Amino acid sequence: MVSEDERFELRVKFTKKGGLKYISHLDLARTVRSAFLRARLPVWYTLGFNPHPKFNFSLPLSVGTSSECEFMDIMLTEKLDGSKVTEMLNAAFPPDLRVTDAYYPTTKFSQIGWAEYELDITSPYASDELAGRILDALDGDINIVKKSKSGMKPMNIAPYVRNASCTFADGKLIFRVLLSCGENTFVNPKYLIDHLEEALPTEFADADYTTCRTQVYYDDGVTVFT
Repeated sequence: MVSEDERFELRVKFTKKGGLKYISHLDLARTVRSAFLRARLPVWYTLGFNPHPKFNFSLPLSVGTSSECEFMDIMLTEKLDGSKVTEMLNAAFPPDLRVTDAYYPTTKFSQIGWAEYELDITSPYASDELAGRILDALDGDINIVKKSKSGMKPMNIAPYVRNASCTFADGKLIFRVLLSCGENTFVNPKYLIDHLEEALPTEFADADYTTCRTQVYYDDGVTVFT
């Protein structure tokens, strides 16, 4: 039996795209657990009557959102080279999950403060003019009703929205934004879509969009998290 002193924490950075963006966080955990078994990765198991592999994710991803920068910390019983773990997991992962890096971290997930998203919006009204109106609609208070542990409460999320930009290209709108992901200030990009649907009801009546998390940052919102 391996003691806690003999565990090695490894950080895995991976992408989640394609059809797998529609699976829940719980299903993702099950997929990863199965991959550990197929890869024969020396994962440390918890003690007790119901042992299970020890791993945890950084920021749970909403169903329907893809990502280029997911993180997972796993505990190993052997100190393997990160490139070796990358090779083992990619051989066991489904095609829409790809490990891009693996290394031994010196940081904690609690240090993540901001996440960058890209939303591709298709609408019959897509144009340079609408791109400008979208940014105008986000200039000021952005009042939502947010679910919390104590129930539903109104919240102005404008202070937790940064660097919004919107451009028109190839017949669609490309909307990029930096959103807070602090424990008490987490902003789901869906909040912005709901706000735009209310502010621009005609333009968003037949709109569709895809969302991708493209980067995560420390509390300063500038330094890329590793």
